[in-house]
Amino acid sequence: MALGFLAVLFRLIQLQAFPETVRVHAVQRRAEVVQLLTPPRGRILDRHGRLLAADLPAYSLVLDLPPEERRYTRPTRALLGEAARLELQPVAELAGVQLGDLMRKLQDPGRTYSMIAGGLSRGTASRLLAHLKSMPASGLQLRETALRSYPQGKTLAHVVGFLRENEDGQRVGGLGLEAACQAQLSGGVQGHRVAKPVARSFGADPLLDVRDARPPADIRTTLDAHMGNLLREELLELALEHRPDWVSGVILDVKTSDILAAGAWPDFDPGHLDQGARDALGNLIGLSFPGQWPFEPGSTLKPFVVSTALAEGAISPGERFSQEGGKWRIRGPRSPPIHNALGVPDEPLDWHGVLLHSSNIGAGKIGLRLGAAGLQRAFSNFGLFGPSGLPGRDPHILRPSESQWAKTRWTVTAVSMGHQVQTTLVRLAAAYGAMAGDGILREPGLFLDRPRPQGRRAVPPEVAALIRGALVDVVEHPRRRWLHQEKFRWGGKSGTVQKTHGNEAGQYASLFVGFAPLVDPQWIVAVLAENPHGKEHYGSKVAGPAVRDILARCFLEWEGSGGKLSGS
Repeated sequence: MALGFLAVLFRLIQLQAFPETVRVHAVQRRAEVVQLLTPPRGRILDRHGRLLAADLPAYSLVLDLPPEERRYTRPTRALLGEAARLELQPVAELAGVQLGDLMRKLQDPGRTYSMIAGGLSRGTASRLLAHLKSMPASGLQLRETALRSYPQGKTLAHVVGFLRENEDGQRVGGLGLEAACQAQLSGGVQGHRVAKPVARSFGADPLLDVRDARPPADIRTTLDAHMGNLLREELLELALEHRPDWVSGVILDVKTSDILAAGAWPDFDPGHLDQGARDALGNLIGLSFPGQWPFEPGSTLKPFVVSTALAEGAISPGERFSQEGGKWRIRGPRSPPIHNALGVPDEPLDWHGVLLHSSNIGAGKIGLRLGAAGLQRAFSNFGLFGPSGLPGRDPHILRPSESQWAKTRWTVTAVSMGHQVQTTLVRLAAAYGAMAGDGILREPGLFLDRPRPQGRRAVPPEVAALIRGALVDVVEHPRRRWLHQEKFRWGGKSGTVQKTHGNEAGQYASLFVGFAPLVDPQWIVAVLAENPHGKEHYGSKVAGPAVRDILARCFLEWEGSGGKLSGS
């Protein structure tokens, strides 16, 4: 015993006089609690710094205490019956849960942990804490979490996206920028708080070490929340009047090809999107955002065919093309004919007349002058089918195969009218931006702080000016009085695509693309309505008025603000 006592005494003196740093730290760590601090998810901002998506502090009310220690289930001195009901009533009301459900969880002898309520505001949490302090050993605790907030609601929702939980319970992007920029948005630096636990809570020295979590850098987009709301209002009005299956639209800055707004209907509120709404919108929210949905451009493709033919000398400015009595059989008398729409004059038309009246036959003949290689050059010069450079995956778009291009007369003629080929609203709007901006094509962009390629020339400036004037004449034609605008001059082109295959046979896609004002153009607006079910189906009557009104609102606000609406 004496030897044992001396050994213990020696060890105590050794530890006291010559402490082993590693052992001391190990003992201290066993007496500490480390709480990891998760960084908030990154913010998404519009071009003016307005919040499109951000984490807000929120709180969850949880049950986390063994039943034998809980005041409602412990073996002795348990709080039961009416006394428990009176104590828990204000907690249930503040947490927004049913009192009966709360009591069942707290009085369950087999339950140690349970989520009671989530997404509680700071104010609600403060009031709950006052009640919980008077309820020792209740097992109820408030834990700080994050709530994703979308202050703009349905505006720009398809572009911004929403969050979902993965299999590990982590928040990940489910659509749009939230999904495409997942790595950046979740790339903050984790923090921690080190404390000493005393009586199941932090004691007198709770903050031994603190390192705050650092959020990732903001994502600053080219979007304009105000213009996004303007676009949404006009798309909704179109939807109510013409009842399409869906409608989408984009607004681009002519000078930069910045995407100022993109939207669609049906829409959704990303902050209040239940599973049923997600399922109902599944056919709309599966591909990036509305500016990337593929479609046949129809007659909106004709200005690119005509401008390239003029630029390359495939046609002369004064040359006229027979309209063949409105019916043209290019593969013989038994082949299906190409028809002109109603209202196209049955007289030879020059390139200007082809665009003014949207002649299918004239566009087909000009396309044949270019040939398959010339058409492909035209579409490449205007960037209609190339990769978008935007977040998310580029959609697969229809374009003729080599074997189809080899059938020159039929394929070239069909493609010149905007059939047998697809593009997207963003690509189409950017291509029209080149025509409105002196023939320079600029890659569309969605981020303010990311470099983009320099613009490249699509057509000579004098050709772009000719086409620009023709597109103004299209809008100001006496037969299209509903498109006229007294405050400013603008130009544009419609497209009406009749479906011929599958379940959609006999239905239409209605398109319009426009720019304004004529002098120093600022904006390109493109609108597409899929399968309108109202009285009209022509692009100039379904989508045209929406483009007119969007441009009018942009112009009037821009003029009133001294040219600052676009956010340049």
